[in-house]
Amino acid sequence: MLACTGLVGAVVLFIRMSLGFEFPIPWNDETAFTSQAFEFSHTGSFYVYGLNSERVVMWMPPGYMLLLSGIYKIFGYSFEISRWASTLMYLGCFGVGLVIVHITLSGWRQRLALVLMLLAFLSPYSLAISNIARMEGLYTLIFLLSLLAVLRDKYALGLALVLLGAIVHFNAVYFLLPYGVLVLWKILHRETLSIGPGELLALVIAALTLASYGLFVIKHIDGFWQDMQFQFAYKLGSPVMGGSEGWTLLGLVLLIPFLQLIAHRRLGAEAFLSLYGVAFIAMTLNGHNMWYSFGYNFGFWLLLLGVLVSTATLSRAWCRIGCALIAGGLFYQLGLHAGSGNPQIDALNPRLSMLSRNFLPASEIDKVRAFIATLPPDTTVSFGYSGVEQYFFDDFFRSGARWTGSAHSVTQVFPARSVDYRVLCDSAMFPNYLFVYDWDGYPRKGLDSGCTIIPMIKEAIK
Repeated sequence: MLACTGLVGAVVLFIRMSLGFEFPIPWNDETAFTSQAFEFSHTGSFYVYGLNSERVVMWMPPGYMLLLSGIYKIFGYSFEISRWASTLMYLGCFGVGLVIVHITLSGWRQRLALVLMLLAFLSPYSLAISNIARMEGLYTLIFLLSLLAVLRDKYALGLALVLLGAIVHFNAVYFLLPYGVLVLWKILHRETLSIGPGELLALVIAALTLASYGLFVIKHIDGFWQDMQFQFAYKLGSPVMGGSEGWTLLGLVLLIPFLQLIAHRRLGAEAFLSLYGVAFIAMTLNGHNMWYSFGYNFGFWLLLLGVLVSTATLSRAWCRIGCALIAGGLFYQLGLHAGSGNPQIDALNPRLSMLSRNFLPASEIDKVRAFIATLPPDTTVSFGYSGVEQYFFDDFFRSGARWTGSAHSVTQVFPARSVDYRVLCDSAMFPNYLFVYDWDGYPRKGLDSGCTIIPMIKEAIK
């Protein structure tokens, strides 16, 4: 365990310190989340002019932004510290995973589980979430903590953590699956479920937190409805669960906890490990988001842990043979998803050449900072909603100028905004598939040309 901890820690910290803005490069999703956190830390509001000039953007629950805003309050703002937060949360996920392996397995099974864990956590598709200012690291940590609570027979605490996870991301809905199975099992077997005082308190806190979010939604109900329409339109633009192949995969992995319930005649650690694994896979299948690729790795790893636990308690030969066959199929899937399968992230993956280059030279960032310092209040500057905005939040706050996107908002392209300046920051590290979004007349070309400051008033006169 010490060796695994050292290896994962070394890799994750190497990426953060040596490829801090190269893997992955700055992303516009980060701009959306960090800007709301920055604004809340300074004004107590989630309203960000650059995201929507008319109202608060409501497309995501505020839990992650609240955490970041607290970090900014204590340590000050920087793009770097935003990514450090994700790095620490990812290491926290690994730590909780080690505890799960320790309490469920021993001997050769534990050592094998650690190898599988390395495969899941060191995959580039998983490492990507360790160095990006998105909420995957936070909600994964919460869901793994809820699994740990369940494995320690604290079912209500596990449910409370999942409910709290809903304040971070709507993906919490997939992790209600184990608790639905738990309730159904208790009803069918007429078993009681005891809840301790601490667990009851956790449930009350989770309920109050959800109620507070509900009030926040009611206050901004029109914006919430509009942004949810955008989200559902985006999700439904792809087949539910990835189409027939996704449904087939989901059905096959759901068979595993079902068979475990039959073989063990109990709802034990093996079934809960598998159910959480299914939840990660369902989240990824239906998420249609490049950053969710880690969910396959974590899902198949947890399913393999569940099968390993089964092999330790089942004595019949046919059961062990069945477990071995299932484990072989799961290992193939884990290896497949850990090593390949996402062309969007493949274009961003670490390469040796990255060690000798920067996404943007420091001199270019300093040049834009000096430019922002000269701007009068309320001057508007567009970066094309490219992710580069995050370098300059503090600078805009001090000058009183405003960064903005070119579109009307992050959920509505038109009517396009009129801006005073356009800053085009280009880099050879931008993947080509992003260029289709540069519709405002200033497309990136994928060249290391730095940042060009374009006065839009002169452009209009031309």
